[in-house]
Parts: sequence; C-alpha cells; structure tokens
Amino acid sequence: MRLTQFSDLVSLFSVGHIFSEHSGLNPKEITLRKVGPIQYAVHWLYGVSEPTILRLTDWALSRKWLTNTKSGKLVLRAITAVSWYFPYGIVVTTKAAVNWVDYITNAEGPKGARLAVGPCVCQKALNRWKEPVMKDITVLYGADIYYHLNMGYELIAAERAKSILEACHQEGLVHVIEFCFQSGKWNFVICNCDSEICAPTRVFLHTGKFQYPGPEIASHDPVKCIGKDNCGKCLQRCIYSANQVSGDVITYHAENCMGCGLCVTTCKGEARSMSIRKDYHHDKRISSKILLG
Repeated sequence: MRLTQFSDLVSLFSVGHIFSEHSGLNPKEITLRKVGPIQYAVHWLYGVSEPTILRLTDWALSRKWLTNTKSGKLVLRAITAVSWYFPYGIVVTTKAAVNWVDYITNAEGPKGARLAVGPCVCQKALNRWKEPVMKDITVLYGADIYYHLNMGYELIAAERAKSILEACHQEGLVHVIEFCFQSGKWNFVICNCDSEICAPTRVFLHTGKFQYPGPEIASHDPVKCIGKDNCGKCLQRCIYSANQVSGDVITYHAENCMGCGLCVTTCKGEARSMSIRKDYHHDKRISSKILLG
C-alpha cells in the first residue's frame, strides 16, 4: 500500500467515517438502508485496489493468445465466471439513469445519501484519456468512499449529475449502473462506458460477462429506416453489434440489444424506439420500478 493510501486509511478511521451512517439500496423493499462498517470497509479496500485490478485486466485483454484463440477465450470465460464479486453492471438509457439519480436524491433514508463525480477510473488507471474525463458518477455510500479516497471526486447535486449523463449520451457513451457481489445492496456507481478504454465493457465484448441488459429494449422499423448511406448512426453508436449491414440494408438483432438507447436518439428516419423488456431479470439488483419511473 502506498503512503498516500495509508494516510487516507488513517484519515478515514480517525474522522469516524467508517462508523457513520451511510446510505445504500435495499432492493427487496426498494428503499434506502444503512450501510454497516464491514461493507463500507470492504468496498473501501476495493476502491484502493481498483486501479491495479483494471491494469491487470487491461494486460489480459491485450494478450492475443487470450482474446483471439479458442483456448484463450475459455481461460477468460473461466476467470470471469469465478469473479462474481467484482462489479457487474446493468445497461440503462439516459432517462433510466436520471430516474435513478432522482430516486437517490428524493428517497428518505439514512444520512449520507449523495452523489459525486470524478475522473473515469479506467482512464486514470490506464493513463488513456478521452473526453469527457469527469464522468464517473458514484452514488450513495460509494460517493462517500471515493470522495474520501482523494481520487479527484467532488460532491455534486442531482442537476449536475443529470447534465453529465446527457453529455455522455451525446458522446455515445453507455450508462452502466454497477454493483459488487451480484447484489443491489452494493450499488455504488453509474459508469459511462466506451468500447476502447473501459475495461469491464471490453471484458463483456469478449466474454459476455460483467454487464446485463437493462429493463428497456430498442425496436426497429425497417420501413422508416433510411439506410446506412443516409444515416447509419445506429451502426456508429451501438457497441454491442445489435445493428449490422446486410447488403445495403441495416438489420437489427434484438438478441444483442442491451438497452442503452443510443441508436434511438440519433436515428434520422425515426425508425427506432424504446420499449419495456419483458424478460428483465434484475429487479433484485435494481428495480425496474425505479429505472422506468
């Protein structure tokens, strides 16, 4: 542990943050709850270790023998299968992310319900930068942890969080609400992800792990679609291969749609819309009642 991290640990305990009231989500009752000192300390240790974990992940993803060979892909899938305690995320639209922010700021619960924003952890850990930089929106007890880790986070109000989400959407970034231990009780951040730097997203694209489809799904009207030469925005903005080209026609593959909504807002022919996903399986992690408003 580096000296600065040790100093942060001393500061954390000396001011009593670990024993204070902190807010987390109780997904079963759809309420906020008090986060105890054990959970807070465990997640704090993860926050300290996260840059190292991301660098190791990036190293693995840069090994072609792991990503481009059948045996290597099996190794990657095996590693991700036993890494259930690391952050997994649910892909959501901007509207759903805004609903989550509103719920956090409006729901009654223990002291400390808050929001913070800081530099993207993946970009900072890997020293690869792409605008916007300040896009890592930590929530609830996660906001308190990352704020006190002195990693460049600042506490923000709901309106600024919403403006950041909208700006990230315009830049083609995917909103992912993340939690550890496969539990909504460990919900701590809204990440805004790309397919070039974001380590969890890159892992998903190789293995199908670490991200889940959200409570919404896109639909495609081929009659209204004006084609790739006249538009093609869905091809540019979708990182999940839900939109592909067959001859001169754009084809939509619903089985690949994660529900980010990036194709809908920029479709020139208005051939795209979002609807409720009938087989959303993650209400125990974060309820569709919150996300859909």
